[in-house]
Amino acid sequence: MKVFIGVGHGGSDPGAVANGVKEKDLNLSIALACKDELKRHGVEVKLSRSKDENDTLSEEIKECNAFSPDLAVDIHNNAGGGDGAEAFYHYGGGKSKTLAENILAEIVKVGQNSRGAKIRKNSSGKDYYGFIRETSCPAVIVECAFVDNASDLKILATEGDRQKVGQAIAKGILKTMGVEIQGERLYRVQVGAYLLKSNAEEMKKKIKAVGFDAFIVKE
Repeated sequence: MKVFIGVGHGGSDPGAVANGVKEKDLNLSIALACKDELKRHGVEVKLSRSKDENDTLSEEIKECNAFSPDLAVDIHNNAGGGDGAEAFYHYGGGKSKTLAENILAEIVKVGQNSRGAKIRKNSSGKDYYGFIRETSCPAVIVECAFVDNASDLKILATEGDRQKVGQAIAKGILKTMGVEIQGERLYRVQVGAYLLKSNAEEMKKKIKAVGFDAFIVKE
């Protein structure tokens, strides 16, 4: 099983810019999390870029077709003052439509609104988006949130939030491929060990103050 992930914009092309963030950075963070989740399930993955560099649409399409994936997803974020996530699929429907619907269903589970799965045609009656039109496998474009809507952008506020969205996209892909989703892996971190309970309590307060859950275990 092979999946190609296009990472929208990059390098000298920041994509949408608003509220102190650049779309290209959000796209990469989400894509990396998506890749990790897919690889955890044994899927071979290729990213169009894994760092901030120029990455044109024509290069993406060429890389995708050379990779010969089963599915392709181009990750973006939106602008225009709207709200929610949306996904564009091939006007012919089929697996491209199923992929778009499955991805949106998973994104909704992490708290985002859905604007729906859609098609967009050009003046020739073909797909408007080159990534969908010219790739040789079922492909979709995912718009995760609106960067110029501060409220909508909250779904991507932290690295952890962006990872959740990336993992949601991966789960939609896995569902489309018929791959059973494995349970979450948990890694616990121990901060320290103290003879005095008062010292342990103080450290617990410090950890919680920076936004992490914490608890004390007596041994």
